[in-house]
Amino acid sequence: MEEITTDFEKWLTPANDAFNLNLVRPTSEAGDPQRIFEEPFHPEFTLDMFPQEEMIIGYSDLELNLDFRANDLKPSLQISYGEKWKGVGELKPMDLNEVLKKFLPPYAFEGVEDDSTGPDATDSSWKPPGKHMKSYALHGRQFEIWSASFSDPVARDIFRRMQIFIPFFVDGGSVQQLDDESEDAWQIHRWTLFLTYEVTPLKKMPGVSPYTLVGFATSYKHWIYPTKEVMEATQTKSFFPDPEKPPVPLQSAIDPQTSEYLEPYDQLSGPSRECISQFAILPPYQKQSHGSHLYDTMFAAFVALPNIYEITVEMPNQAFDDMRDWCDLLYLRKIPEFTALTLPTAIESKELAKDAPIPKDKIIGSEKALTALRHKCKITTRQFQRLVEMQLLSTIPVGNRSVSRLTRKEKSKDENDRRFYFWRLAQKQRLYLHNFDSLMQIEADERIERVAETANIVQADWERLLEGAKRRAEWRAQDGDSASAGLRGPKRRRVVESEEDDEDEDEDADERETVAAKRPKVS
Repeated sequence: MEEITTDFEKWLTPANDAFNLNLVRPTSEAGDPQRIFEEPFHPEFTLDMFPQEEMIIGYSDLELNLDFRANDLKPSLQISYGEKWKGVGELKPMDLNEVLKKFLPPYAFEGVEDDSTGPDATDSSWKPPGKHMKSYALHGRQFEIWSASFSDPVARDIFRRMQIFIPFFVDGGSVQQLDDESEDAWQIHRWTLFLTYEVTPLKKMPGVSPYTLVGFATSYKHWIYPTKEVMEATQTKSFFPDPEKPPVPLQSAIDPQTSEYLEPYDQLSGPSRECISQFAILPPYQKQSHGSHLYDTMFAAFVALPNIYEITVEMPNQAFDDMRDWCDLLYLRKIPEFTALTLPTAIESKELAKDAPIPKDKIIGSEKALTALRHKCKITTRQFQRLVEMQLLSTIPVGNRSVSRLTRKEKSKDENDRRFYFWRLAQKQRLYLHNFDSLMQIEADERIERVAETANIVQADWERLLEGAKRRAEWRAQDGDSASAGLRGPKRRRVVESEEDDEDEDEDADERETVAAKRPKVS
């Protein structure tokens, strides 16, 4: 039996290890492709393709060499292996072409011609589709960020070619089906593709495009019901009449026969949420702040759109949550109203009575003013509450952020101890309300214990995030955009000399504390 098991293991290959991914120079010359990175990189996830524990059955010494043209991401797959298993009964070797054709265009496979149209990617004049959003320098190299609507056929082609990166690098990510524009124009037009490229001067290859993909993101508009609050926040002409003013006739012409508007409604300009859907930086470029540059660029573009009510994120993972917190906090700290937030040193005793509601307005500020600031920044309610909590915690000296100092609560002689006590009250109230349903399932005494326990965990996480934000602010202050010099760069072939790998200061950045097992999750 052991011999059979050992023999079968010969035909098993971990899919993540089998894939060798690389980018190649977009040359029109025949011959072996010029790969950009000395070492190939590998997927993080292949469960969508190989659901049996991400294993490939039926081959020995299997290699799936998947190259992408560096600028327009045209893929090319080469499959090699030592031996192919004959199979037993109904158990046969996997048909790899059949599995991968769901994730790659037909011309990615050997012997299939590319029938796609568009600008010549092998020409040095090739540019990414859409609009140039930002340029920045890092490690002495130049980078650009571009954005394009999915209504642009070139942008759609690029996305179709590289969408295998989504299940490769986005946990739970799936390939998106792009229908023909004529079938549902709204579904196409509401999506935007963001592309980050490295722009490398190729003195020895003057006829080759200098663009190499670094990462990408997608977003889409999600229509939101135009309540009075939404209409005011998006500065849209409200159809809610002001009872104190005389009636105003509608501006849009209406057909008297059908009562229909004569002017077509533009869904793209209506009040919407902008949702960041997929977001990925390729492994050779990770840990270099490219994600922050891309997120900041997207955020600034969305904030500038008057019809966008909020910026949301679709199922973010922990690493993205951390980056988002750092970027949002640094953005808000440029706004005087946010940096002016402060905690009180004293509150009247009657407002702190056991039967009195928590005086949140007295602790964190006027709800009306905070709501106006949130609308200005277009940050979702819970995210904004967390950032306000972090910012107020940062105003308390580190030595005063200990529960052991709160024995006298609001009567403490040290004003910073009192401020920390008030901060804890507001924090625990937020946690209690956010997790109300799950907390109602346990007894009152245990409820108090759980909220206090989770408050300690969340405070520790806020302190970690504040320290990370402090480091990033210092990096940004050093030589402008070349601030992250302490982070590692990719090992490249020929064009750029390889760099020493520095120790990553944030190797645990994606670790977030959670409540102990079998307890209601609160955060």
